Parts: sequence; structure tokens; C-alpha cells
Amino acid sequence: MLYRVIGIDPGSKSWDFFGLENKEIILDTSIPSSELIEEPSKALTIIKSVEKIDLIVAPSGFGLPLKKVIDINEEDIFLALLKFDKKEKNKLIGLGEILRLMKAEELPGIIIPGVKHLPTIPRYRKINKIDMGTADKLCTAVTGIRDQVERLNINPKDTNFILVEIGYGFTSVLAIENGQVIDGIGGSNIMGFRACGSLDGELAYLINKINKKSIYSGGLSFIAGHLDLTLKEIMTLAKKDPQTKMAFNAYISELTKAIFAISSSFSSKNKITEILLSVRSSELQFIKDIISSSIGNLFPVKLMKNYAKISKHAAQGAAFIANGLLGGEFEPIINNMKIKEAKGSILDDIYIPFDKHNY
Repeated sequence: MLYRVIGIDPGSKSWDFFGLENKEIILDTSIPSSELIEEPSKALTIIKSVEKIDLIVAPSGFGLPLKKVIDINEEDIFLALLKFDKKEKNKLIGLGEILRLMKAEELPGIIIPGVKHLPTIPRYRKINKIDMGTADKLCTAVTGIRDQVERLNINPKDTNFILVEIGYGFTSVLAIENGQVIDGIGGSNIMGFRACGSLDGELAYLINKINKKSIYSGGLSFIAGHLDLTLKEIMTLAKKDPQTKMAFNAYISELTKAIFAISSSFSSKNKITEILLSVRSSELQFIKDIISSSIGNLFPVKLMKNYAKISKHAAQGAAFIANGLLGGEFEPIINNMKIKEAKGSILDDIYIPFDKHNY
């Protein structure tokens, strides 16, 4: 049986599209996010370039329990984006518009869960948490599981690793045990290349009105004062510029703490076989060495296998999920992750009072 699928990764810097006919690549492209903000219909042009698509894993933001795009409503889009202020301009605007266009065109798309929706994570770990990893982080985890399955010649249930994904804006860390996501620290909780990460409670009080712009700023590049440089360029500059060195040290310190923190979620640290690193190709080796050094070589650090020439790991994983949901080759991975059993709302188990009606 042939399954033609597409996975989409709505990244901060670029949107990636990866298509498969079983294992054969039929689409592998990327477009700057800024272009889709200006002209969301470009996403549909890319999707429609591939004929007879069986399933598309649509851009899902914070995710929903599995739901067809043709069945989503505005409340679903709100829960996927968590965008409160209609006047606020940010990179998530394009996502909502593209979902509406996909629905209008009746494309065979599906919204997938975020990490918090998964039944494989104990409920007590979800309390007062929203961002445990967006849907695209779940997709990257799928790519990591496939990597271990094929590289180590093991079953999905035998895969165990810490996933570190370093994106253009956000950094996330996930724990995968027995082929299932058991915990996650989302990008708004760790300092990223651009994102500030967790906010000190007293600082949040002083800021008073926190918006998406606040969350997207204050990270490594903002501290260094060089918003236009890549992570590798900042590392090079850190060797001679004290401010940049301080910024980079702060970033690595936060990432190291997150790795050690999530290692405590495993049933035993002996279960952790390695750290799988997902990061842009031009920066892979040097950041791998930095992370290895920062954790004292406690766990081996491996570079996640790339199954595409252009698309990032999240788009690849999204296509693997689509294939698995249809009953294709990756079905054992997807079934073991219990993606079909995802349930609830991203706003469940929040015990800090806030007025949902304001939004």
C-alpha cells in the first residue's frame, strides 16, 4: 500500500515541507516564515505541488488531540496558537491563516497533539504547565526514535534518549523512555537563541503586561546584542567579546540545567543511552562538543540523523506521523507513542488563577 503524506514544520525562521511516498521523498523544501506571514497562500501552493496526498500533518502549534483540519473551529485555532491580543503582530499569525485556508480548500490535513496532551506523561508533571513542547517538538522526537530504531537495530519500545532541539528562536528538551515521551521542557521555559525562557516571578510582576514579543525576546542573541548573527558566529565572537561570552555562558548554563533536570524524570538514569541533538546543519558539530563538555560527558551526545536535504527534523517527523497514522511503515512508532490516545486541553491542570474570558 502506497501512502503519500506531507509533514509541515512552522518554524520561527522558516516553514519546512517534507513529503513521502512510503520512504521515497516527494517533497523537500523550505520557505522563510516572513514570506508566509505576508502571503499565507504560498503554503497551499507548495502543498498542492504534490498530487494525490493522503494525509498532511498540518502546522499544529501547541497542538490538539487528533483532529481533522476540516473540523476545526476558531476555538481550536486559539488553543493551538494561544494568541490573545488580536492587535499583536508575531510569527504565529501566519499559522492561523494557513489553517483557515487549508480548511477552506478541504485539504486532508490533521492537527496533532503537543507534548502535554500525551497520556504517556504522568498528570502530576503537567500541573501549571502549558509549554511542555509544541507539536513540532513531538515530531522531532519521532525522528529521533526512528534514528535509534534503525541505527541500533532495536524496537521502538527500546528507544531511550534525551532530545535537545535548538531552533532559531527556541530550545526544547524532551525525555523519551521506552519509545514514549515521558516529560518535556518547552521552548518558553529554557533560554533560547532568541527566547528568554522562564521568567522570574518578580520580574514578571514588574513587566506587568507580558505578550508574545516578551516571550520571543531576551535570549542569547539579545543579551549579546547581535540579533543578526548565527549561533556559530556568536560562539566565535564570544572568544573575544566579554558581553557575548557572558550571553553564551548563560545560554549553555540554562541548557545544562534543563538536561540534568529532565534526566530525573527517567525511571533510572541507566535508561538514558544518549542525548540526541537536533540543530541547524551548519552548527551541528561545534554545539555538540559544547554540550558534551557542559555535562561532563555523562551521556554520549549524538547528532540526530537527517532524512532530508532541506527540511528540518520536525517536518520529517511530521511526515512519519502521517504515515504511521495511516497504517504505514512507521505505525509501530506512532502506536507506541500513544499519539492516537492524546486527550484534554492545553489549559488543563492549571491552578494559577487567570481570567480566560479576557481572551
